Amino acid sequence: MGWFILLVLIVGAVAAYKYRVPLIAKLTGQPQHRIQRAIDKRKENRG
Repeated sequence: MGWFILLVLIVGAVAAYKYRVPLIAKLTGQPQHRIQRAIDKRKENRG
């Protein structure tokens, strides 16, 4: 049973990462393109 819970958590984390832009946009009420632009800007500043 513990393995099943761990598997569900891992799958949920991967799904949340994959769909982070729509999720953040829905939670904050911002347009998706604005969220994507902010994420892209952070990637550029890091590297």
